[in-house]
Amino acid sequence: MSINGSRWRNVSFHDAANPEEALGGFVQNGSITEANFLDILGIMLVVGESPLRVQERISSCVVSRTDVPLTTGVYDIYCEVHDELWMRRAISHNITGRDRAFRHRISNRDRKCLISGLVNPESNIQSLDWSGYEAAHIFPLEHESHWVQFNYSRWMTDMHDAAGSSKINSSQNGLLLQSDLHNVFDLYLLSVNPDDGYKVVVFTTDRLGLDGRILDPVCRSPTNPH
Repeated sequence: MSINGSRWRNVSFHDAANPEEALGGFVQNGSITEANFLDILGIMLVVGESPLRVQERISSCVVSRTDVPLTTGVYDIYCEVHDELWMRRAISHNITGRDRAFRHRISNRDRKCLISGLVNPESNIQSLDWSGYEAAHIFPLEHESHWVQFNYSRWMTDMHDAAGSSKINSSQNGLLLQSDLHNVFDLYLLSVNPDDGYKVVVFTTDRLGLDGRILDPVCRSPTNPH
């Protein structure tokens, strides 16, 4: 069953040229700043050379690049909006040989959910019990052709440039998450902002109090190449 997110959103944004139709929206749980909002729109809407101007409909306040928390409301966007399709994540639990190796490397490195902080007990680790935890791809595995097209493998430094290898299963493209959070992550309802101190952002009702947390640094230690 698909999720109708419009019911619980307290922030929505619209093309000013077509104000009755929402382009999108989310729940503001407190961590999204005005600067974050502008960055999100710049990525989602693939804004070109034209300047991006965003204004709250009722107050007429213009969003600026500040660290002030974004006020809930309806926002009109004044810019040229492109129609490039977003990349949907497929939720799949099919395990291949590549996936097993990826899961093994991520589990051994992280040993806990990097967003909630829930640690897998050492006794479970020794008995290879990772129930309740899953290795999540940051860049979706099902869009490997897009990854190859734009040569994203150049950022992966922990794998050799083997012939035919895209490096999409690099440990640097993965996080260990609780199974339920993996599902929310794949639905784009949970994210990590690497440009804002690796801040965790929850775009839906924050039932677990994760919004505003910082991603555990174990996956980005300068002493660990993985």
